[in-house]
This record gives sequence, structure tokens and C-alpha cells, in this order.
Amino acid sequence: MFRRFLSARQGNVPIMTAALFVPMALMAGGAIDLVEQERLRVALQNALDRGVLAAASLNQTQDPTPLVKSFLAEAPYASAATVTVTEEKKTNYRKVTASASFNYNTVFMRLANINALPVKATATAQESRQNIELSMVLDISGSMLDNGGMAQLKPAAKNFLATVLRDDSKDFTSVNFIPFAGGVNIGDKVFDYLGGASYQRRHTKSSCFEMLSTDFVSGTPVWASRDQFPHFTYYNYNVSGKQPWWCPTASASVAYMSNNLKDLQARVDALLPFDGTGTAYGMKWAELLLNPSMKTTFKAIADKGLANAIPSTFSDRPAAFTDGATLKFIVLMTDGQIGFQPRPLDPATNEVTNKNIQKESRTLFEANVASGFYDKVCAYAKAEGITIFTIAFKVDTPTANNIAKCATDASYAYKVDGLDMGQAFQSVATTLQKIRITQ
Repeated sequence: MFRRFLSARQGNVPIMTAALFVPMALMAGGAIDLVEQERLRVALQNALDRGVLAAASLNQTQDPTPLVKSFLAEAPYASAATVTVTEEKKTNYRKVTASASFNYNTVFMRLANINALPVKATATAQESRQNIELSMVLDISGSMLDNGGMAQLKPAAKNFLATVLRDDSKDFTSVNFIPFAGGVNIGDKVFDYLGGASYQRRHTKSSCFEMLSTDFVSGTPVWASRDQFPHFTYYNYNVSGKQPWWCPTASASVAYMSNNLKDLQARVDALLPFDGTGTAYGMKWAELLLNPSMKTTFKAIADKGLANAIPSTFSDRPAAFTDGATLKFIVLMTDGQIGFQPRPLDPATNEVTNKNIQKESRTLFEANVASGFYDKVCAYAKAEGITIFTIAFKVDTPTANNIAKCATDASYAYKVDGLDMGQAFQSVATTLQKIRITQ
């Protein structure tokens, strides 16, 4: 009988089924537990992703920790989650990292003494915006009155400034405002600072530095050894509507590294037409004020109150040309040929205030030489990585082509013949913003 019992095969399946029931239930139920764990992880991850994206926005004003937790409230078991949120923040950069975890209490795997499975998620989001350093170079020569350019320039320039200094961009956008006629008035106090304590002014009517032919190359001139523009006019004496001076007076002096939209727009409104077209001087100063070699000067301007107030957030500007977080731009608007540079006949003459000097003058640089200086400044500015836009207003084709050579790309050179200066400036502003976003 015993041998018959050992050889019998009936009833094996129920016995095997009974023996395998627990491990089979554990495998099937364990798979259900694992699927549920993954479902909870995905839900937690999605909620965490949305939370850090919202928290990392540069426009976000809420504290990141409660904000991220508010998004996690949408996820199952969120009340049981342990949440950690960290933030890195600068003026134009914000990075938020968050992690969340909780234990999922198993249903089937507890049969194998696995009572809980961890559910974890980590997410990071950041938003950054390029620093913008911009030199805005505006021709205020007398011809800007004759051809209606001044009337178009003012609304166009103000709208341009409003576009580049929007609330969401002004904190990391600085503007050097550089009007030019025959020269560039850098402001009395800045002029005196650069000249040094022993510098002897010719006069106090305006503040334009002379430049040597060797100054229109890369580098900063030694200002203490540079002369001051005499106070004179060549074309504009007693001309209605025009200021007579080759070097503009204080109302048209430079504004440094500003993001004060109201002040800059007021400066635009205050512009008057002066004498001469010293485009090379305007471009030289435009490059200098984007050049990191001028950082000490900007610090002195800010610390000593030598000109307009410079925001403390710009204390590390001008940035190095190799700084990947900074874009540098020059926008030049002019309405004429690059002019020659006359001076009173006697080099010792400091002021001529009662006549044009046409019959009693000498020439420092002919127009073609000054045009060559313009080309040199444009070339090295572009080599430094500065992006240049040009707007030529009501000029003939050869003049427009000469101005356009300075632009970084042919599409960045505008020739404006009619009532569309505003459209040109807005196109520049739009392109500038596109460059900022893509780079």
C-alpha cells in the first residue's frame, strides 16, 4: 500500500496549487504594488515639475517653498511628503531645486514583510536672462532740424527706450545715452575727473575731449594729455532754431549706464540741434562705455556722483567682452556724411562766440580721414563682439552705404527715407530682443 501511495499521481495539482498560492499571490499582488508606486511617483514628479517651473520664474514674487508645496497638494499622499526646496537667485538668474518623498504602504508585498515602498521625485528649473549693455548714439547735428529728423527722432527714440527698458528687462539692461554733434560732451564733472587735478581747461562752456588720430583704435586715450574742444561754431551762428556750438552744451551731455526710463526720455525731449557731425567721436565713446577698461571710471561716476545715478546692480559693468552672460550693443542713428573737424585758426584760441569761424579756421581732420576713423572704430568694436545697428536718415545711397558698413549684419543697417524712423527703431528693438532670447 505504501508503494501504491508513493506512485499515485492523483491530487498533485491541488497540492502544488496550495503550495504555490502564496508566492503567486505575492508576485501578482507585488506587481500591483509596484505599478501603484510608479503611478504615485509620476503624479508626484509632475506636480513637482510644475511647482519648480512656477517658482523659478524671474517674475515670481512668492516664496518658493510654499509655492512648490501648493502644487504638490494636487498629488496623492502629498500631505505625507517630505519636501525640500532650495533657491539660487541673482538679478537676472533664478534656479529652484526641489525634492519630495513619502512611503507608499503596500497591500500585497507586506506578505513578504515589505510594508512600504519609497516614492521619490526631484526637479530643477531655472530662468536666466542675458545682461544687456547698450550704447545709444544719436546725431544732433544742425541738419537734423533742416530735414525734419529731430521731430522724428524724439518719439522714435523714446519708444525704443520704452521697449528695451520694460519692467521685465530694465533690471539687467543698462543704456549709455550719447548725443553727438561735432563732438561728444561727456559732462563737466566726468571731464574734470578724467583730465585729473592738474588739467587746465580752455573754458567751462562745454566738455568735449580732443582725440588724436591714434586714438581711433582699440584702447583708452590718456585723457590728461588730450586737449579740450574750443568753444566755437562753424555753420550755426545766429541760425534760427539751431544751437551754435561744435561741442554740445550740458543739455546734450552723456548719460552713463542708466535704466531710468523717465530720465532718459526727458533727455531725448531736451535734445537740440548743434553744429558738426563727428560720427567717429560718437562711435569711439560708444565703444569705450562698453569696454571693461572703463570700469574704474564708472565706479568713480557712481561713487562720486559725477553724472546721473548708476544703479548699484550695475557695479560690475562693463563686463568682460568674453562674459557669456552679457550682450553688448551699439545703436547709431545719423542723418549725414561723416564731417570734417575744423578749429579756430589760432590753436591758442579758446572761445569764439560772436561769429562763424569759416574764414578763420584750420582743419584737424578732413571728412575722408574722419570717415576712416569711423571705419576703424567699427571694425575693432565688432571684433570685440559688440553687435552694431545703424540707422541712416534721409541720406543718399553712397552715404547710407558708408554708414551701413559699420553694422554687424546687412540686415542691421537701416536706410530711412520717409516718415518711418520709428519703425526702424522698433525693428532694431525687436531684433535686439530676439538676439537676447536666442543667445
